[in-house]
Amino acid sequence: MKIKIVTAAVLSLLATTTFAAPTFYGEIDASIDYLPEKNATKSNKDVWEISSNSSFLGLKGDEKLTERVSAVYGIEWTFNADGDGTDWSQRNRFVGLKDAQLGTVKIGKHDTPLKQLSSVVDTFNNYVGNKADIGGIFTGESRIDNVVVYESPAIKALDGAFKLNALLATGESSGIKASSGGAKVAGRGLGDAWSASVSYENPLVVAGIAYDKAIPTTFLGRGILNAAEPELDIAPASPKAVFAAANTVRAIGRINPIEGLALKALYQTSEVEKAEGNAAGSENIDDAQGWLLGAEYNIPQAKNWTVKGQYSQNDTSFKDNTSDFKAKQIIAGADYAFNKQVKTYGYAGYLTLEQASKKDKQPVAGLGLEFKF
Repeated sequence: MKIKIVTAAVLSLLATTTFAAPTFYGEIDASIDYLPEKNATKSNKDVWEISSNSSFLGLKGDEKLTERVSAVYGIEWTFNADGDGTDWSQRNRFVGLKDAQLGTVKIGKHDTPLKQLSSVVDTFNNYVGNKADIGGIFTGESRIDNVVVYESPAIKALDGAFKLNALLATGESSGIKASSGGAKVAGRGLGDAWSASVSYENPLVVAGIAYDKAIPTTFLGRGILNAAEPELDIAPASPKAVFAAANTVRAIGRINPIEGLALKALYQTSEVEKAEGNAAGSENIDDAQGWLLGAEYNIPQAKNWTVKGQYSQNDTSFKDNTSDFKAKQIIAGADYAFNKQVKTYGYAGYLTLEQASKKDKQPVAGLGLEFKF
């Protein structure tokens, strides 16, 4: 009898308590990619791969505390739709407070404000297992552990709205290092590494500028290169991908001059910041400068179809007069949207990597299907 009374009391308490239910969401994106090997000494090969393109699951929610203030949370995990690798690497995860007038403060692991700007202009984000987007050859695509993030509310002005974002990170380790789905910064103080951005948006234009200070990133990226013996890896002085803290400035813009058309651009420059844990060879990097031009057109007479193209280039120079490393990528494709949740897409592209007289060339083509829920 006592057990029944206690059970009835607990159920009664739960029935009178209101909790905001979390939202379960995610994305499954898989593609069939043709990545032929173009080898320097070995025979060439035709190669087909099934790629998981940033497929993930997430939970998010908010709990209203007062008329202005809510508690917010979110957590995401990456999984491999193709069955390769290890599932459940970390994406953004945080808990925070949101004030309708003052903005939102989050604590956890998060993309930098500089990285978030790229989503406005990177038309081929996450293609070919995340190697064909700008993160394949550019610096600055970083997600950082142990951070405090501030996101301002929209500040209306000049027929549009401004937004300010900032991130402060603490290293809590002996130096920079890669983590599950992200990176840790050097230093023990909050703000030894930081990132901030300001952006403006109205129906015609989106523009933004951001700065990273001592944020770990990858220099000398190889993108979609799929060679067992690349041309550039023969010479002893040829560059490998280098992981190091960086100071990066990024500016982006997107204009919508007519219905359905978006023109996109990005420019950035990065320098290595001295930090414990920087990879060997990073001290020899002078700077890296990258730029991107792209276009996307949703056909008014056939709303399900979008055609798009993009050219991106990143040049890295060295202090000891080693030949510059150049990465150039062009890619074009078309999407067919069945509805807001499901689309299929096709694309073809070409990557060129150069240093001195050495050159690697990598074609790619593929078909994919994306399902958002």
